Amino acid sequence: MIKRLIKLKILKIILIGGVSAAYVFKRYCDQKKKLKSKKDKKALLITR
Repeated sequence: MIKRLIKLKILKIILIGGVSAAYVFKRYCDQKKKLKSKKDKKALLITR
């Protein structure tokens, strides 16, 4: 029973870590897209 509880706690930690890593990666990608779109808008304004 103790081994089972330990396995469940480890699984819980792994799941939380995976979800948080995915969230951080998503925020990073979204931030990168915003910067890219701002640069594209500035380039369009300069060329006009």
